[in-house]
Amino acid sequence: MKKILLSAYACIPNMGSEQGNGWNYATHLSTSGLEVHCLTLVDGKDRIDPILADGFYPNLRVHYVRVPAWVDKFCWKGLIGMYFHYLYWQWAAYQMARKLDQQHNFDLIHHATYGSLQLGSFLYKLGKPLIFGPAGGGQRAPKALKRYFGSHWTREWMRDIVGKVLEYTNPAYFRMLKKADLVIVTNNDTYDLVRRLRPTQPIERIWDVGMALNFLPREVTAHPPKATLELLWTGRMLPRKALELTIQALSKVDPKLSVRLTIVGGQGEMVEHIPGYVQTYGVENRVNWVGQVSYDQMKQYYIDSDVLFFTSLRDSCPHQLVEAMSYCMPILTLDLHGQGELVNGSNGIKVPVTNETEVVDALARGVEWMAAHPDERRQMGLAGYEIAKELIWDQKIRRFVDELYPTLMQPSASHSSVQVSAS
Repeated sequence: MKKILLSAYACIPNMGSEQGNGWNYATHLSTSGLEVHCLTLVDGKDRIDPILADGFYPNLRVHYVRVPAWVDKFCWKGLIGMYFHYLYWQWAAYQMARKLDQQHNFDLIHHATYGSLQLGSFLYKLGKPLIFGPAGGGQRAPKALKRYFGSHWTREWMRDIVGKVLEYTNPAYFRMLKKADLVIVTNNDTYDLVRRLRPTQPIERIWDVGMALNFLPREVTAHPPKATLELLWTGRMLPRKALELTIQALSKVDPKLSVRLTIVGGQGEMVEHIPGYVQTYGVENRVNWVGQVSYDQMKQYYIDSDVLFFTSLRDSCPHQLVEAMSYCMPILTLDLHGQGELVNGSNGIKVPVTNETEVVDALARGVEWMAAHPDERRQMGLAGYEIAKELIWDQKIRRFVDELYPTLMQPSASHSSVQVSAS
């Protein structure tokens, strides 16, 4: 049985985003005929250990990489603190990986989370076949819409500056990019960034989002036309998610049109601003904010809503879009980063990012179009469903196990000469 060392800084069962990605890579790989050794934070130990003790994943070994308490405290001290914590953890993970490799002689190393390109990984130092990704990191929020960040734009600007500095000062980034046998990116922005340091070496494109089979409905979800067009916005209340832009665009929709926006989410810096947005734009009779809901409850909102309204200003590959598409919902979004690639015209509407006035107007017209074209809306939903089916975790993992891993684990293959076709 081949042995894989998986680096998953974020790895917690029954979670979304990066934590869910890490757990899905670890568990699905371990049930695909591989012995998986997963390096992760200690944060998920209380949830992971009982699952492993019950024997659900006999081929999975989880190794918790601990850092000193003073380093843990840094994680809560803003952007710089979080980056410092991550890099310190990565170095500690490398030290543990050296010892584990002496015991197990791994056939391949795969860095899965965080999927942040500039923060990288020190595991290239082990000299084993290495896959890094899928990763984002090439996205930049458009300055033309910086108003929606409010006072948080300085932090967003600092993120870009720190990311640029890390490109030149973090060996876990620039040396890893040159040493890795394969780098996988999740959007075109990141592909362009990686290609500068890997002009000829292989780069693959794979979405960093995946979906559990039990989340995909067994049957196609019907969204019959109703008197009121039901829009859905869901996510964390972060500045870059630009909920204000969604609400502002809603205020420009024809007042004679019966439309309602349901907002699902209750965590993040912008929570306290939501009532003010609703009042400022005069849409009290068009907005229903339900707050935080469970993962299972979220399914019902996808069933009951007609269109996903998503206006994030920086995202590598949003999970919400794939979840909504799995419930046959068309998407109204910006032609930006991951959402601009997931939405291809057949499964939704994407609005060019120009200036505030034009973007707001185009989004409002998009809502009106959705209301006036129920048949086309249904076809968009069906097209999205077909895309979502291809992003089930079982299928995503098969590509690694059947195509990518075997190429890199061939005994005669030279790390520097392995060629996997770039896309």
